[in-house]
Amino acid sequence: MAGETVPSHSHPAIRLVPWRGVERRDRLASWRNNVGAPVALDLVRAEPLAPLTSLAVLSWNLWIGHGRLEAVVRRIRETTDAPLVALVQEAYRSDETLPTRAARRADRRAAGGFRSRARPRRDIVEAARALSLNLRYVPSMRNGTGPSDRGNAILSDLPFGETWAFELPLVLQRRVPIEATILLPGGPLHLVTAHLDPRGPPGAAWLGVAGRARQTEYLVEQLGGDLAVLGADLNLGRGRRERSWRLLHEAEFVTGVPPVVPHWTHTFHATPRLTLDYILLRDRTGRVAHARVERMDEHERDRGPTVFGSDHHPLLARLDFHPHAGDRP
Repeated sequence: MAGETVPSHSHPAIRLVPWRGVERRDRLASWRNNVGAPVALDLVRAEPLAPLTSLAVLSWNLWIGHGRLEAVVRRIRETTDAPLVALVQEAYRSDETLPTRAARRADRRAAGGFRSRARPRRDIVEAARALSLNLRYVPSMRNGTGPSDRGNAILSDLPFGETWAFELPLVLQRRVPIEATILLPGGPLHLVTAHLDPRGPPGAAWLGVAGRARQTEYLVEQLGGDLAVLGADLNLGRGRRERSWRLLHEAEFVTGVPPVVPHWTHTFHATPRLTLDYILLRDRTGRVAHARVERMDEHERDRGPTVFGSDHHPLLARLDFHPHAGDRP
């Protein structure tokens, strides 16, 4: 991926590309200086394994660490022996790399906005260690004035290749998708996790439609790979009528998942109940034989104030590869 990288708040295993905008001015420095460093953990040994015939892909908004990721992963592992990749949004992290206090001169939005809640939060690094999963985490914003941040993360049973993150155009808050590769003999599989803004700044278009379109246009410009999986909270308040959806469709993120008309009516569990979360596949290689996605429910009738602790349902996809198309190294 081309582009200038940010030397500060970086990690040698993760390249971070700043957004400069048309005026080429760094408008996100105050946000960046309020968060901690990216995290890269390689906890799974890279050993020769059996051919890769299928892959389980989880995408989930953890609601700033409230989601019980370990419980969901264990439930998945009870039902499949396929390797697992988790594409996570709103992961929570607190460690010594964060500034003790938010920068005094940073504008109010740069703190990220955060209300203290009684429900426990799970640190994404601690969760990765408990699950013995490789981790790539990049913070997007600070959680108010306290020493914690939140952002996107990718966890995997399989070893990572190259990993990079890039800032989206600023609409409401700093947003930083992550793209990582898993190296396969037939070519790399690109894994992407992203979270678009839910609304625009005061006075902007209704529900932030124009801002999301701007972020999506930039997102698809940055994404590489002929074989790619995107797991995201797209925040499409107007659903597939939004320009963001058309841009993803034009970038070929459509094949197989989710179905044209999913049998569920929502993925956001709070009010109003909307379909905000997606797993999308781009396969220009023809290596995927079959792909399907399901919404995971904690209760059979979708009751309760949360779903596994989050205000979003997890989505679980299974990718089945053609024989010999996705052998592991």
